[in-house]
Amino acid sequence: MSVSIGSGGLRDMALWVAFYRIALGFMWFDQALQKAPWVMGPEGKPYGWLYGYIWKEINHPTFGIYAAFLKNLVIPNFGFFGFTTFLGELAIGLSLVVGILVPLVGGLGGTLMQLNIAIGSYGIPGEWFWLWPLLIGSHLIFMMGRAGRRLGWDGRIAKSLARSPDSGGMLRRLLPYVV
Repeated sequence: MSVSIGSGGLRDMALWVAFYRIALGFMWFDQALQKAPWVMGPEGKPYGWLYGYIWKEINHPTFGIYAAFLKNLVIPNFGFFGFTTFLGELAIGLSLVVGILVPLVGGLGGTLMQLNIAIGSYGIPGEWFWLWPLLIGSHLIFMMGRAGRRLGWDGRIAKSLARSPDSGGMLRRLLPYVV
């Protein structure tokens, strides 16, 4: 029995990273759908359990200034922040599942979202504080490794850009940084 070590074989690291990227993307979809505007949480508020979780972050602050930010800005404007959280998580999930704009949306966006969650939840009793560095690290790998180029649209876009290096304007100059 021989194992191919080239493209598509068992040792094709980009392929395994792509599988992991896609799986993590489905996790983001699941999390987004739990916070959808039509999902009512136990407090009778839309966006599922998000409202109650923000109060846990306020009541068990990692940093006092962050708890003050949540209490004085996020809670009074919960509809806006709930909706942007829902859309942000959907965008990150879509980016990771289909492999489009992964360095920007799935990579940087996912890193920032996970960092925000880590800062808020570190002080909550029973939270898995070790989970956040693993998830942040995953998103950094997706960003730096341009993980959308394998089994994703970023690979098709990159090939198209390579075939026509002199065409296009500003978008043509920006795309190589985000695919």
